[in-house]
Amino acid sequence: MSESLVDIALLAFGGPETTALVPQFLERMTGRAPDAQVVAAVSARYEAIGGGSPLPAITHRQAAVLQATLIQQLAFPLRVRAGFLYADPSVGECLGGLDGHEVIALPLSPYCSRLTSDAYRKALDAAGGAQVPMLEGWHARPGYVRAIGARVAEALDGADAADYAVLFTAHNVPAETIHEGDPYVEQLQQTIAQLVPAILPGDWRVGFQSKGRGDGQWLEPEAGDVLRSLAADGWRKLLVVPVGFVADHLETLYDLDVVLRGEAEAAGMRYLRSRPPNDSPLFIEALADVVVDYLARRPVEHQLHRPGGQHDHGGGGRSGPAPKADGDAE
Repeated sequence: MSESLVDIALLAFGGPETTALVPQFLERMTGRAPDAQVVAAVSARYEAIGGGSPLPAITHRQAAVLQATLIQQLAFPLRVRAGFLYADPSVGECLGGLDGHEVIALPLSPYCSRLTSDAYRKALDAAGGAQVPMLEGWHARPGYVRAIGARVAEALDGADAADYAVLFTAHNVPAETIHEGDPYVEQLQQTIAQLVPAILPGDWRVGFQSKGRGDGQWLEPEAGDVLRSLAADGWRKLLVVPVGFVADHLETLYDLDVVLRGEAEAAGMRYLRSRPPNDSPLFIEALADVVVDYLARRPVEHQLHRPGGQHDHGGGGRSGPAPKADGDAE
């Protein structure tokens, strides 16, 4: 057993850091070997954003800064390590390297969805972590909302938000999951409801992006349709806020900054996008609050026993979007 009192598995979907890793990433995500045409198309998109996904590197930075922040706040040995569903290190490899007195998982998906929550839970269970709690449902925490709001202010750079129509985007999911009671859309709305009065835009809408290739009905409206509707209403300045993502990756850098930007310019609109929280101090503080709150509230049987017979006291823990076959996701 290590000296660490708490180990945290910081979980994300992952992404290929180089185009050479695209086939492996797609196979892990879809469960089958991709055909050459799909690999070529996806590789071209990654080439367009610099040759690979920045998401793994961002997640590792998030883990390092979160560890430092928590050690400073809690004043006891603690480790945070990144693990990915479809990249290396895998969730299993991450969990295998954690042997603290207590291990918890923190998925980087602020919104609960069976398509993300179940995937993380299955990966943990398969790695022998059936008893590892997952800290989810932090979409409406004030710290997380402030982190997004700070990125919006950064993007506006002093400009008046009233001059812009704001398009909040999130990853699309099959409509049937929402019809069956998935809280994904409701939780998105709760976050946006806090952001709108803080931003005070001239107008605002919600659009779903990066729809997967699966059959069936997906959520509407799509981001491009919302953009065209805003243009038809006379808006010439568009601020895109990717509220569904906590780190830049293909869905922000290509689907938004290449595809949606092109549609905005074709419609005569000025395109502006706020960055996701990434490893901003406000976001890391928000994640730290999630962990500290859990440690303070977890059940008695999960109390962390410290050397010398001392222990902390607390109450219970709690246990977003479908991956698509042509990109990385969170």
